[in-house]
Amino acid sequence: MSGPYSGLRVVDTTGLAGAYATRLLAGMGADVIRLEPPEGSPLRRLGPFAEGIEPPENSLWWSYLAMGSQSVVIDPEDTESLTKILTEADVLFEDRLPNASKLSTQDINPKTIRTRILPFGLTGPKRDWRSSNLIAWAASGILYTTGFTDRAPVAPAAPVQLAYHASAASALVGTLLALRSRRLTGLAQEVEISMQEAALSIAPETGVPMFMDDRVHRERSGNRRDLGRPFGLYPCQDGFVSIIVLMPRHWVAMSQWVAEATDNESIVEEVFVDNAVRVEARDLIDDWVEELTQQHTRLELFEEGQRRGIPITPVNTIEALVEDPHLQAADFWQTTSLQDGTETRIPGAPFRSSSAWWSMAPAPRLGQHTDHYLS
Repeated sequence: MSGPYSGLRVVDTTGLAGAYATRLLAGMGADVIRLEPPEGSPLRRLGPFAEGIEPPENSLWWSYLAMGSQSVVIDPEDTESLTKILTEADVLFEDRLPNASKLSTQDINPKTIRTRILPFGLTGPKRDWRSSNLIAWAASGILYTTGFTDRAPVAPAAPVQLAYHASAASALVGTLLALRSRRLTGLAQEVEISMQEAALSIAPETGVPMFMDDRVHRERSGNRRDLGRPFGLYPCQDGFVSIIVLMPRHWVAMSQWVAEATDNESIVEEVFVDNAVRVEARDLIDDWVEELTQQHTRLELFEEGQRRGIPITPVNTIEALVEDPHLQAADFWQTTSLQDGTETRIPGAPFRSSSAWWSMAPAPRLGQHTDHYLS
């Protein structure tokens, strides 16, 4: 079944910065052309790599994020071929800095929506600064808040490129709005994304909701936060669970459970219903709660928490996610073929629709579609 963006031509000249956005567009039926230099997209050099497959076809990042797209190889100096591709583009994704981009307004069709994902946007003193996923976290302030109070900040989620994906998701929203505007007015918009601003917009500790309103300095809080108690990660028999207790009814249920399991009569005293008191006595509360959590597994705590109406969530390992019966029942996991024909399990669509038009076509080989578009 054709997707809702079938017939839309999208040209992606980015690496990881725009890959998630164009992957979603390809999944929804758009004709996504990934322009690659002769050595291939930077995505192809991003590990982990599939064993038994020669580069540049062995990157699992490429195999996932380039699904449903088409690969056209153009030498950076081949302006004639570049112009031929860009002339027919509805949308162009870029991530080159203003002083490094060879594309000007004259090179692009006036009806082409130009979406640029840049470290610090197109204006301001940092417009020509280079960046990375880690720099975006640092510039947004998120990095400062991640880690333990007595240690240096730590990079969120290790190698997971969340700042890039957040920027790409923002770019997708802006692009879809620009497409709607073009349908209504006939005029193409320019969409500008700053990675710093995209990360800042989702940062609770350094963004408007938690910092800009009261200017209160906040230290790193480790794996627990002082918004409440218990609030954060707690050890159990096979790993950790996340517990968030803020509402009085959550605390009443939590304290009763701890009292039943550990014979702790003090925890059900009326004074602890006040969240401010619990935060003040956080070390004591944490010790009492850990007496309970260490008696059970992640799944046991999750299921009993559900029964009692307490927000408890397992901190899943990769193995636990792959074997999760809920994800299996929901048919979340899909399969795709690598370049050697091997099938591998991957995440499915990030949303549900009543029509089965989500594209799961394998990622293209380097230059697989060059002749089709340039011959």
